[in-house]
Amino acid sequence: MSLVHAEADLIRLCRRAGLRDGQRVLLEAVLTASDPEAVLTQHATGAPTAVATLARAHSALASRARPGRSEPQPYPAKALGLVIDARKTLQAFESHFPPGRVDGAVNTLTVIEQGGSAGLKNATDPAAQAALLAHRVTEVHTAVTDGFAAAWCGTAEAVTREQLALEMAALCVMEGRQHHLLSDDVRTALSRGSLDAGQLLKILLPAMRDFRVAVVVEGTSRLESLAGLMDSAAAVLKSPGELVAGWGHATADLNELADMAEAASAARRTWSGDQAGGHALLTFTVRARDLGGAALLGRRQASEMLDQYVAGQRVAEIRLRSETLAHDPDSGRVLRAAVPVLGSGPVRPLTIGWPPALRESLRTAHIARVTEAPTTAAGLCWAALEALDVKSGKKTGELARALSLQAARQQVIDLHQRTRTAAAAEVRAARTTHQAAQRAADRLEAAAKAVEGVHAALLGEKAAAARDIELGQRAVLERASEAEAYCAVVEAWTGVGPDGLLRDPDRWLDTFASSANADPVLRAASDGLAALTDRLGGETAARLRVWRALLADPCSLAEWIKETAGRFEKSLNWLYAIRNTALHDGRFASATDLLDVHAGRALVDLTLEFLGNWYQHAPTSEQTEWTAVEVIAHLADRQQKVVEELEGGTRAGWNVSRLTSPSSTGWDRT
Repeated sequence: MSLVHAEADLIRLCRRAGLRDGQRVLLEAVLTASDPEAVLTQHATGAPTAVATLARAHSALASRARPGRSEPQPYPAKALGLVIDARKTLQAFESHFPPGRVDGAVNTLTVIEQGGSAGLKNATDPAAQAALLAHRVTEVHTAVTDGFAAAWCGTAEAVTREQLALEMAALCVMEGRQHHLLSDDVRTALSRGSLDAGQLLKILLPAMRDFRVAVVVEGTSRLESLAGLMDSAAAVLKSPGELVAGWGHATADLNELADMAEAASAARRTWSGDQAGGHALLTFTVRARDLGGAALLGRRQASEMLDQYVAGQRVAEIRLRSETLAHDPDSGRVLRAAVPVLGSGPVRPLTIGWPPALRESLRTAHIARVTEAPTTAAGLCWAALEALDVKSGKKTGELARALSLQAARQQVIDLHQRTRTAAAAEVRAARTTHQAAQRAADRLEAAAKAVEGVHAALLGEKAAAARDIELGQRAVLERASEAEAYCAVVEAWTGVGPDGLLRDPDRWLDTFASSANADPVLRAASDGLAALTDRLGGETAARLRVWRALLADPCSLAEWIKETAGRFEKSLNWLYAIRNTALHDGRFASATDLLDVHAGRALVDLTLEFLGNWYQHAPTSEQTEWTAVEVIAHLADRQQKVVEELEGGTRAGWNVSRLTSPSSTGWDRT
């Protein structure tokens, strides 16, 4: 399904369910912030949330509470910093939650903070503190869901709605909710009609329940002593066609997986000659919130269980195949998954001009990308940055500032693409609804003409009502078509290429405000964007209004860039802590690991993006010889200068198109 088709479908369903625009904004914001394909500054990992910062503080305390460690991780100062950050975040956002609901968590964090680093040095104190904080975590989760329900039912301020959407999205990700299934569930619920807060919460965070999962273990034909390592329902399928408890109608799918595994094993033996190619089909029970989450959690549990067998058998490799099957006994639904999800289109290198010194970082980033275990992958993301010589401390702050420039550029380009998609989707949704209304009215009118008497009168009344609905939908379509026309006026100025990509982000920003003596085409585009914003609904229109306000006030824009840098620095510091706890201390699970791995990969991607651009377009041989940390330090200084200029009250020289370019200062647009 194309982006336009998918968004048009959601718009149509929101209207069908009678959602107010505020409700649509709230719902779309949750879906965007939990979407793994969203840009970092739009994802739940790119913004501070109470649920994530509190969970990280708890995780740090629990890690330090592990007994028998000569040097528990993270270090006391780092752990205390996470506690302080959680307390400040909760206090900053407490007005968005029901009154008094986060006071207990704030008080507990304050007590821990008052104990200082000295109170975190032995394992006993952090253990007690982690136990106290665990109860507060549950309280804050409840405050989030109750606050979200209140926002859905009422008319919350835009800033409250935005924060609660981020909090709920963070919870969805932390709880393993798979975005494509979440989106499907939302659409199914909307198609049934009105949606109250209780129903929506059950869709976003369905109750934990038992799922059956099957994976293929390669490298063995028998897993001995399995009952002592997994749940009592765990079993190895001995032969295709065997009945296995808990699979019901999904037994056919299970047998297909067994046949595929047997064929793959035979093909491997044929290819490799006399090499062994044993396999076993393992089935077991997993508690999760949806099928996709069960499949991934099941793979993690199976992989951790295989640690025991690998330790006992060091000659041959034992591993999981990518194919995974999940079954929901309650609904009968089945999910066939292959992990990881592979692409299908052509690929191209970011640049062919990488300095040899950066190869280690590229290799580590690649390993982090293909590693399934989320905490390990997040730790490897820090290792990829450390391979660039980025160390915890000053260099982390410099990288965060450089990243904030690239994120600003990314946000601008993403908003343009979202606006084009939204305009096209509004037309498609309105046209689909109008065509259905027109067909219904035409049918009733034809039926009324075909009969006589009382039946004709009754059908005539229904036909008249249906025609009124059709006329109303025609008006909606006309207004949506106006939005599409205004979008074309904007595009006449921005000069989007045939591929729909934005060539010059600065021309897009020009349309948010133009002077009276500006180019007539620009003035028309600026008026067109204002009219377009009024004709769009949902999250895209809300984002357009936010950015119009930011661009109208350069000081606010400077603050946005600084706040983004601050958020990135906290994320980088947490990645450093994860590296220590995962790779140094062997702690490979946490409440936020699914958020952490997304943030880690996104930060590495964004870093390599601006470094690749630098080395590809460096105008002098001297600049191509700069080390990665020299490039990062240079862009960090540029960020500070750009912020200073914006704080001066103007953005006239701001060059978004070349904000991180080696041939620009970021403030040299004429």
